Amino acid sequence: MNELDFIELVLKEASGFIKAKYAGRTRIQAHEKNGANDLLTEVDLAVQKQIVDRIASTFPEDAILAEEDGLDRHPAKPPQRCWIIDPIDGTQNFLRGIFPAFGVTVAFAVNREIVAGGVSLPVTQDLFLAERGAGAVRNAQPIRVSQQDELTRARLVVDFSIPQHRETTLMAFGKILRNAGSVRCTGSAVIDLCSVACGEADAYVHAGLNPWDFAA
Repeated sequence: MNELDFIELVLKEASGFIKAKYAGRTRIQAHEKNGANDLLTEVDLAVQKQIVDRIASTFPEDAILAEEDGLDRHPAKPPQRCWIIDPIDGTQNFLRGIFPAFGVTVAFAVNREIVAGGVSLPVTQDLFLAERGAGAVRNAQPIRVSQQDELTRARLVVDFSIPQHRETTLMAFGKILRNAGSVRCTGSAVIDLCSVACGEADAYVHAGLNPWDFAA
């Protein structure tokens, strides 16, 4: 099994579990990591463990970088092969039932270069897959970015993130935000980046992403 096929497999497994948990989200407990807007649930941890265990059994020599459970520390020496995981991007949306805009994402890197990645949106059952040099697909159909080149006609997606990042966002991108044709905020980096990848949005703005947010 190659890495992209593996990514597709683990994303489909994780998505079924997440969708079932989403149906009973009012019973899920959450706690704060770094403030009221940075939440962690047992579902995040369970999904990450499921994916990490799969990687460990299939590619036991590979390194793993992931958002939760102490796996977010960058190794002193970059590994040759590394998997990058976000078990649920958009945990706030997952818990509160917004849109529902959240996804699970897995990427694979060789010598610090991303060579394959995938994003699954469990509720809508959209699956995005990409391989370096081979393009990207959504539900097996090729996708491409928008050709819009006028800001006043563009759809911009922005994430204002945690309070510490908002002033930076407004200072750095205020002119763009004021002049874009339309502005949306979903609260999920993977939703927004996939929207750009398939041409549903024209640009994405964020002042403080981590590797697991954008690698795939």
